[in-house]
Amino acid sequence: MTRRDGTTPDDGLSAAASTAPGGLPPAEVPAEAAASGGGRSPLIALGTGTVLLGGCNYLYLALVGNIVGGVASAPVSVLWTMMAGIAVGLFQPVEQMLSRGIARARDTGASTRPIVVRTLALAGVVLAAALVLLLVFADPIGRLLFSGQTEFVHLFGVGLVASTALFAARGWLAGTGRFGRYGLEMSLEGVLKVLGVLALAAGGATDPRLLGSALVVAPIVAAAVALAGVRRAAPASQAPAAPPTPRSADLAAYAALTTGSLLLQLFVNVGVILAQVAVSGEATAYTASLVAALAVARVPLFLFNAVQSLMLTRFTVDVQRGRFAALVRSLAGWNVAVLGLGVVWVVLVWLTGALVVSWFGEDYEIATGDLVLLAVSCVLQIVTMVVTQALLALHRERLATVVWPVGLVVLLAVYLLSPADLGTAVAVSMVAGTATTAAAATVLAAWSVRRASAATSASVDGGARLEA
Repeated sequence: MTRRDGTTPDDGLSAAASTAPGGLPPAEVPAEAAASGGGRSPLIALGTGTVLLGGCNYLYLALVGNIVGGVASAPVSVLWTMMAGIAVGLFQPVEQMLSRGIARARDTGASTRPIVVRTLALAGVVLAAALVLLLVFADPIGRLLFSGQTEFVHLFGVGLVASTALFAARGWLAGTGRFGRYGLEMSLEGVLKVLGVLALAAGGATDPRLLGSALVVAPIVAAAVALAGVRRAAPASQAPAAPPTPRSADLAAYAALTTGSLLLQLFVNVGVILAQVAVSGEATAYTASLVAALAVARVPLFLFNAVQSLMLTRFTVDVQRGRFAALVRSLAGWNVAVLGLGVVWVVLVWLTGALVVSWFGEDYEIATGDLVLLAVSCVLQIVTMVVTQALLALHRERLATVVWPVGLVVLLAVYLLSPADLGTAVAVSMVAGTATTAAAATVLAAWSVRRASAATSASVDGGARLEA
């Protein structure tokens, strides 16, 4: 494909995508991307970053649990869940908007400035609104989730600021093909969390609030380091001006992405919320054990997060070029890989999961059967997320949003109707919910691809008739 000025796009994203199942043919990689790791397989940098970030997340929780004990560490576990849930839900759409918009603009030779400015403005509004709500409702949130310790609510506010910067940096790095820097950010984030806890513990700190501060400070420091020294791309004035996207369209897309992301994170973390509500918000060893169990069961989810940005940009380029058959092949390839590795993972959790959970501290304990069910739900969730990336690339944000409330309704219904104990009820309901989301996403994606393919064919046929 050539740009409007007749030159070939230096699309590092297309080159990166060639490493994924059904990837595009390699294209020329920009010098900056090559310097940051884009000249080799992006999966190496992303995989390394994910392993370090995921491993350090577990180590962070284990260190806090062993330093202060299972009950005292419960507020930190809830803070970790909120950072992985609400913070990600609110601001991962920033990464998705930037990576998708920048990838599309670079593929057509257009300026990336409009999508960057508008997305950051929307993110700023969302952040301000979230901080105001936290300030107003700090006391009830503290009582419900943190055993009355409102300092953790304040820490979460800092975490929201850090998450805004983090996902903005990730979106820009992914959209410009700098996956080496992306992997560097993830690696630093994980290492800084662990080093922060170790430094505090070495200084004699045993206050869970101090140990929790490492969780919210590490992301913004890692993002700043990853962006340091990165040269800007060509100035916007040298790029052709793209037809402006209506502000209402940007707002609608951001709102749909944010709604879907929040519903996803609510769905993912509803088990912890249900368990905490069941004990009236008190700090218990079971809440900390459930968070640890979910962290163990969701190791594949951390690995998927490493390639999620690569997958979205790759799918976006496929859709941009009308390569719907390639898109379907990619979806099939990814899901075959997910299901195959998922079977291996479920067996591994069955054999070793309970032992690994016990490493988090003396009070950490959960039934092996519940762990296995949580691992199954993780695999089904990844299948859903793979398919929803295709929906996002097809600009079907609203359809991608629909799958999570449908699954959440099923999850809550199964939980409320289950006669089992709390742990088993949570695990069974999560399997039922994720199976529903996977089925719903697959049906919606198949319909969307057919519609998009038919629309593209009709447009080509109409153009051919006009030329004739």
